[in-house]
Amino acid sequence: MARSTASDLEFDKVLQLVAAHARSGVGRSRVTGLVAAPEAGSDPRQAALLTLALEELLAEHEPLAFAALDPALPWLEPGGPPPQEPRHLLDLLNLARQVASARRRLAAAPSALLRAIADRLADTAPLVDEVAPRLGRDGSVTDTASRELGRLRREVTRARAEVIAELEGIRRGHRDLVTDAPPTIRRDRYCLPVRSSVRTQLPGLLLDVSATGVTAFVEPLAIVELNNRLAAAVAAEQQEVRRILAEIARAFAAARADLAAAVEVLGELDSVQAKVLFGRRVAGEVVIPGDGGELTLREARHPLLDERLEALRAEVFGESGGRGRGRRVVPLDFRLPEGVRTLVVSGPNAGGKTVTLKTIGLMVLMSAHGIPLPAAAGTMVPAFAGLWCHIGDEQDVAADLSTFSGAMVATSRLLATADDRTLVLFDELGAGTDPLEGAALGCALLEELTARGALTVATTHLAAIALAASSAGGMDNAAMEYDEAAERPLYQLRVGRPGRSRALEIAQRMGVAEPVLARARELLGGDHLEIDRWLRRLEALELELEAERLEASRRRAEAEQARRQAERELERLELERRRLPAELAAERDELRRLAKRKLDDAVGRLERAIDEHEALGRRRLQKLRDEALALEPPSRALDASAASGLALGARVRLAQGTVGVLCELRGSMASVEVAGKRLWTAAAELEPVAVPPAARRGAVRIEASEAGERELGLIGLDSERAREELERFLDRSFAAGLAAVRIVHGHGTGVLRRMVAELCRSHPAVRSFRHPPQGRGGTGVTEVELEAGG
Repeated sequence: MARSTASDLEFDKVLQLVAAHARSGVGRSRVTGLVAAPEAGSDPRQAALLTLALEELLAEHEPLAFAALDPALPWLEPGGPPPQEPRHLLDLLNLARQVASARRRLAAAPSALLRAIADRLADTAPLVDEVAPRLGRDGSVTDTASRELGRLRREVTRARAEVIAELEGIRRGHRDLVTDAPPTIRRDRYCLPVRSSVRTQLPGLLLDVSATGVTAFVEPLAIVELNNRLAAAVAAEQQEVRRILAEIARAFAAARADLAAAVEVLGELDSVQAKVLFGRRVAGEVVIPGDGGELTLREARHPLLDERLEALRAEVFGESGGRGRGRRVVPLDFRLPEGVRTLVVSGPNAGGKTVTLKTIGLMVLMSAHGIPLPAAAGTMVPAFAGLWCHIGDEQDVAADLSTFSGAMVATSRLLATADDRTLVLFDELGAGTDPLEGAALGCALLEELTARGALTVATTHLAAIALAASSAGGMDNAAMEYDEAAERPLYQLRVGRPGRSRALEIAQRMGVAEPVLARARELLGGDHLEIDRWLRRLEALELELEAERLEASRRRAEAEQARRQAERELERLELERRRLPAELAAERDELRRLAKRKLDDAVGRLERAIDEHEALGRRRLQKLRDEALALEPPSRALDASAASGLALGARVRLAQGTVGVLCELRGSMASVEVAGKRLWTAAAELEPVAVPPAARRGAVRIEASEAGERELGLIGLDSERAREELERFLDRSFAAGLAAVRIVHGHGTGVLRRMVAELCRSHPAVRSFRHPPQGRGGTGVTEVELEAGG
C-alpha cells in the first residue's frame, strides 16, 4: 500500500495545527485540504507571496473576521428555499457585512494580490444598505422598515395604552373584587385577576382560572371592544412584518450566487490568515520557494516537537498527541557543501536521523504552501518540482509485499520521474535485506540520483554506503552528534564525516550480557573494528580542531576589538588635535576681553575714589588688584586650586594653626568653615592636612589666652584701615577660641562706632555685642561675645 508523502512526513498533522488558527470551518477545511500538492503549472511562489502580503496588512490592522461564514452556509445551497426566520436572515446579513468589510480593506491594501482578491468579491454594500435599516442586530424588524409598520406599531402602542388605562380605572373602582396583582394577559387579551368567590359581581368574560382556582381572570365588558381593536392592530402589524421579511428574503435570494462565491473567497482568505497567525505563534519566516537557490535551513524546528506549540498540540491532538512534552528541541541547521547533491546521514539509533529527514521535508512542503517556517532568517528553499519520500515500513501483507519489496516498488516509481528538481528523502537506505546486497543497491541508487542532479538526503546504518559516499563525486557524509561523556545523542547534524552506529555500546548500556557483546566483537572482524576506530579517531580530531577553531576565533575577535579601540583612540586624538588650537584661540580671546573688562572696571573705581577724595585701605586695594588679575574663565576657576593641592571639601590649616574645611575659592581668597562658621582668608596661607593635630590646636588656645590679645584699639585709624584691622582681629580671636573681646573706638564723630556695629552684625564669629557701662568705657568701647571656636 503506497502511502502519501504528506502522511509519511506527518504534514497532515502540521496542517491541523495551522487550521486551528482559522476563524471559520470553511477556512479550516481549506487548510487541511492542502495535503494535496500545488496544481501543476502554478506559480510556486504564489502561496508564499500571498501570505507575505496578508502578513504586512495584518501588521497594521486587526485580523479579518470570518465568523459569519459558517452560519450562512445552509442558506447558500443552489436551489434551496430562502430563509424566512429573522435569525436566519440575520446570518445572511452578517455575511454580507463581512464581505463588504473584507472587500473594503483588501481594496485599500498596498499589495496587488490582495486587491485582486477584493475584485473577486461581489459588492454587497448596497445589499447591506437595503437590509440593515430594516433588520435589527437581534433579528427583529425595526420600526423604520416601512412607514406602514411604523404607523401600525404606533397604533398598537396607543391601543394597548387605552386598554391598560381602562383596566386600571376598573381596578380602582372594584378594589374589593380584584386581587393585588396588576392587569395581565390571557389568551392574548388583557384582563383583571379577580377573586373567584366574587367573580360574578364583575360583569365580563371569563378567560382563565388559576391552578388553585382561587383567582379568575376576567375580561370586563367595558374593554372587550378595546381588546378587539388592539388585537386587530397587532394582527395588521404581524402581517406587515411578514411582508417585510419576505422582501428581505427575496433580496438575499437574488444575491445567493454572489454570497456563495464570496464564501469561497473568504474561506481561502481565512486559510491564508491562519498561516499568518500560525507564523506569529512560532516567530516563523515566510520563505519564498526559489529565492536563494540552495536548500538552507537555519534553526529549523519540527512543528510537532517545537515547545512553543506544546499547548496547541495538546488542544488539537489531546495528551497523546503532545510528543516531546517538556523536552527542549534542538534546532536543525542544514546546508549542503558546494558541489554536493547527495548527503548520507549516519549515526546511532534514536539520534535524530529520521527527525532530520522529516524536518527537511516539512520545511519544503510548508514553504510550497506559503506556511511560515519555524526557522530563523537566512532559511532558503528551492522551488522543487517533486518531493519523494520513503520513511518507515513499506510492507503490505494484502499486496504480498515485504518491507524490502515495498521499498523497491517505491524506488522504481522514484526512478521513473526523478530529475534535477526532485527532492529525495530516503530513510534507512539498504535496510530490509542482506547488508551486502542492500549496501550495493543503496550505493547504485545514490549514484544514479546524483547523476540526475536530484537533491538527496538518505540515512543508513551500513558503513559500506557511508564509505562509498566519502569517495564519490557529488556526495558527502554527515553524522548526528553524540556526547561521549554523557553517552547521549545531541541531535545536531555535522556535515563532513560519517557517524558511528554505536550498536554495541547501546546494547551494553541496555544491559546485554558482556559475553554476548565480546562474541559480537569477534564476529565483526578486524575490518569493521578498524573502521570504527578510524571513525573514533576522526571524531576526536574533529573535536580538537573545533576547539582550536573556537580559540582562534576568540583571539581574532579580541584582536579585532583591540584594533577597533585603537582606531577609535586615534580618531579621538585627531579630533583633539584639531579642536585644541581653536579652543585655545577662543580661550585667549576670552581672556583678553575679560582682562580688558576687569582693568577698565578697576581703573574706573580708582578714578571715582580719587574724584571723591576717598582714602583706599590696604585690603580694598588688594581686593581691586585681585579682581583685576583674576583672568581665569569660569570653566577653569578651580584649576589653580587643584594645582596648588587645594580641593573643595579638603581639610586645610589656617595661618593661626586652626584646621577647617575648604568651602569656596574666589580669586586669591578662600572661605574656610571652622567649628560651623565660615572665615575668609588668603588662599596662599592655607596648607592641606590629612588629620587635624590636637596638640597644635591646644597650643593656639594657650597663646591666645593672654590679656593683650583680648582688646583692639582703633582710635586714630581711618574707617577703611580700622575695618581691616577689626576683621583680622575677630578672625584671629575666633580661631584662638576666645569667648569675648573689647574694641576701643572712642567717641569722636561716631564713624568708627557705626563701622564696628555694622561689621559685628555681619561677621559669622560674633554671637552678640554691646556697649559696657560708663565705668568701663561706655559708648567709646564695644564688647563682643564670640561663638565657640578654635
